[in-house]
Amino acid sequence: MKEKLTIIFVLIVITLHAQILTPFQAVQNQPKVQFDYWVYSTHAGNGSTTQYPANPASKSDMDKMFDTNNTNSTLVNSGKTNSPRILDWQSATELSLIGISTPNNGLYFAIKVQGTFIPQESGTYIFTLVSDDASDLFINGNAIISTYSGQAIPALGTRTGNINVIAGQKYFFEVRMQQGGGGYGMRLYWKSPIQSAAPSVYSSQLPADTYYQTWTQNIQEMVSSPDMDGSSAAKAAPSARYLQNAFSNYNDGVYWINLPYVGPTQLYCILNTTIDGGGWMMMMKATRGTTFNYASTYWTAVNTLNTTSLNRNDGDAKFNAMNYFFAKDMMALWPDIPSNYGSGNGGSVNLLSSYNNWCWLQNNFNNGIRITPVGFFANSTKLFFRDASTYSGYGAPFSSQVDVRFYGYNYTSSNGGNVRWGFGWNENGGGLYPNGNEGSNDVTGGIGMSGAFATASSGFNYSAGDQITCCQNSTGINRSARVEIYIR
Repeated sequence: MKEKLTIIFVLIVITLHAQILTPFQAVQNQPKVQFDYWVYSTHAGNGSTTQYPANPASKSDMDKMFDTNNTNSTLVNSGKTNSPRILDWQSATELSLIGISTPNNGLYFAIKVQGTFIPQESGTYIFTLVSDDASDLFINGNAIISTYSGQAIPALGTRTGNINVIAGQKYFFEVRMQQGGGGYGMRLYWKSPIQSAAPSVYSSQLPADTYYQTWTQNIQEMVSSPDMDGSSAAKAAPSARYLQNAFSNYNDGVYWINLPYVGPTQLYCILNTTIDGGGWMMMMKATRGTTFNYASTYWTAVNTLNTTSLNRNDGDAKFNAMNYFFAKDMMALWPDIPSNYGSGNGGSVNLLSSYNNWCWLQNNFNNGIRITPVGFFANSTKLFFRDASTYSGYGAPFSSQVDVRFYGYNYTSSNGGNVRWGFGWNENGGGLYPNGNEGSNDVTGGIGMSGAFATASSGFNYSAGDQITCCQNSTGINRSARVEIYIR
């Protein structure tokens, strides 16, 4: 009997020691993007501070809130989700969309999330964790970020921490947040070594105003092993490129993609390698019209349009890929301009034997720094890449003039000849941008347009196309056009 009591006592001591000193619960090597979560009611659900303070002042205080040996803390919910929304939420409504409810009417609760992080690059990763109220982040048991106080959610980047990692190695992470009173939420983002490095070479005339570093959620770095084939929400892939690399899948079609924040989302993907290797996801498509003209908020605001139009059929649509995917490359297909228009070579890629659409391609549109397209269009200013007449996508479909010859993004001129992606032209001297006279541009062309010079207020605000007022030295289609825009 004495021997049995001794064994029981030793087991109790070991159990209590593990409960107090080890913040991690058992984590499996999940075969896909999977986050394990636990939701606790704290402070006895009524604000009691008899066992720990209203807001923790230390890790020890924080641990007590997640320790159910304290009667004021109760585990009320736990489960698994593959939605990255659990790493970025600021309301009970957002959590409810992934099946998580908060106790005590949004007061006195705590949430813990665990998962696997597999970096794609070796070097120093920078993480940012902001919350309302307290929060902390551990990677392989090491404290990376900790904020132990009551607070409103500050801006991303306010609280940061670094860790040196090896590409391809698995790292287990745990992130916790605690809510006392008032508002609540948690946001976890990071930057890879490439993402956080300032460019050494700029392609723009205005480097201070063009390229933007940004916090990201690269969902592909949450993958343990390749079984996400995009066939269902539960098997949502982190990107179209992943579908190619993991499954040797080169078939175009509609797939489930696990987008940051919103989680599994259906998108039309081009996996055929014909277009610069493939791996493209549709972010927008436009019929011949004015829905996506330069001034449209679809370029700069987080919104969507006709998201069930998951095909290449004629129509207007904007998808969440444009709002939330951190992209590096951009590509456009022009369905009503054939590859051999004007005996041309098809633009950036000759697709005469495949899609037979004129093609535009711009790899590294933000100098290789990944960014959401909406964030890019909302912030970049006259991002000049090169002389338009030398851009591979330029050709017979697009009119021109002899001066300015701007090719790039978010071009604006004093007379209203603006374009989100495309060309700016004039013929009044000065030569190539930024030296060319931009006071009365007569020709414009590209995607997201407002009319040039005299026609600027006359309805020539195309979603995409080519437009002449006068004085062109070459004549293109001179009309609105269909376009599809893809990213990867």
